[in-house]
Amino acid sequence: MSRAHSGSSVVRRVLDRAARALARVLLAVFFRSTEVEGLERVPADGPVLFVANHGNALIDALVLVALLPRLPRFLAKHTLWQNPAVWPLLQLAGALPVYRAHEGDTARNQETFARCFEELGGGGAVALFPEGISHDRPALQPLRTGAARIALGAAAAGARAVILPIGLTFDDKRSFRSRLLLCVGDPIAVEGASADDAQAVRALTDAIEAGLRAVTLNADSWQTAQLVARAAEIYAAAPERAMPGEAALHERFTLRHSFGEGYESARAAEPERVAALEAMARRYELLLEAFGLRDDHITSNYPWAYVAGYVSESVPSLVARLPFAAVGYLLNAIPYHVVGRIAAFVEDEGDQPATFKLLAGVFLFPITWAIEIALAASAWGAAGALAMAVIAPATGWVALRFYERNESFWSESLAYLTLRAVPHRAAELRVLRRMMREELVSLVG
Repeated sequence: MSRAHSGSSVVRRVLDRAARALARVLLAVFFRSTEVEGLERVPADGPVLFVANHGNALIDALVLVALLPRLPRFLAKHTLWQNPAVWPLLQLAGALPVYRAHEGDTARNQETFARCFEELGGGGAVALFPEGISHDRPALQPLRTGAARIALGAAAAGARAVILPIGLTFDDKRSFRSRLLLCVGDPIAVEGASADDAQAVRALTDAIEAGLRAVTLNADSWQTAQLVARAAEIYAAAPERAMPGEAALHERFTLRHSFGEGYESARAAEPERVAALEAMARRYELLLEAFGLRDDHITSNYPWAYVAGYVSESVPSLVARLPFAAVGYLLNAIPYHVVGRIAAFVEDEGDQPATFKLLAGVFLFPITWAIEIALAASAWGAAGALAMAVIAPATGWVALRFYERNESFWSESLAYLTLRAVPHRAAELRVLRRMMREELVSLVG
């Protein structure tokens, strides 16, 4: 190995570690919780081709970099390199450009494919989004054949890669501090065939689509997706509980997936029953929204001992964090609100707000901290600058967590008081929920 090649390999490893560290920090800030299922299916070594659904723009790649045990080389549309806010991240991750027919010379994809074959041939990992576009639809879009052609081409070159479908499910992908679930599906075998064999390419693309559908939630509309999610929650959750609490995403994923697959057949076999159930679900949703309640509030008994324990634990914790949170808010309020204003410009494009928030935050918060550090240095010297370099981001994190806990405390308190202030509505919601659950159990049976 030449000294130059050895040096470039060292640089690449350093950049890879930096990319993963940055992705994990950003993920921890942007999401309230992250869940991962099926990581045991990812081989520790050998060529791997990751294929994932693509409904949240740049956030999707960030999630894969942060959560997958192996850092892949991403394929991204070449126009992203023209975006001054994005190209540094692409370079850091070692991404490879893809040229689409309506955007450029597709002949240049041969070079990209060759680099993929080289990466896989060296036992590395490659990742791409076979839908070819980021979108805001509740179901997978038709897959392009690029993933199949790369896998078959690599196999022909002697690198038989394992294809692993990755499903990304977001609780509320537009919102800051929401939740996400990453599911790794069953590996897909690559049979010996040529990338020029159209039938083999189509068959492998179909297998990839089936693998992705097994780890993603798909519906014909967002309204259907919401109905299915509510049905799964009502069916799975116990009719009664002591205190409210949202189930983890992975706890409901399998049921939501099954309900989604069975929805059309149920509607065809029992149209009147399903229509009546949908009507009850819509009324249930409207009542919950009108009173600011969640489903888990309706099923909670709220024993006095539990309520007192919750209050006695939450209030002192909030009071203790308040001074630090106030400092954090003062030091970080400007970039926080500016990021929100920027994201509002793309609010109508459902797959873009999170990306705009992320990119704006990546630049605006460090710039703000740099200005505050410079001001502290001019006022208090090097010691003041060092202190500000620690205080600004640290108290910003405290302010963020304080805001979440404070919002949760008042939201839970308001729900508790609402259920007692309008007992007839609470009773109606409980009866409606019980009727829906009984009907669901009957339909499923």
